[in-house]
Amino acid sequence: VAAERALLDSAATGTIRMIEQSDLTTALLEVRPSTGAWFETVRNVVRFANQDGTYDELSHYLQERHML
Repeated sequence: VAAERALLDSAATGTIRMIEQSDLTTALLEVRPSTGAWFETVRNVVRFANQDGTYDELSHYLQERHML
């Protein structure tokens, strides 16, 4: 998002500019983390598809963080 912002500004002004802190700050405010949905999905995988121990390490991680 920050890179896209700098790119669009460069195209609009005709002057190439580097990514700035303001671009990063704006991107942090605009973009929401997507890990929540991933953890919901992986929690089910760990619960129901870990018969062979493939996901033991992930299971341990989730248990330590009270997410399982």
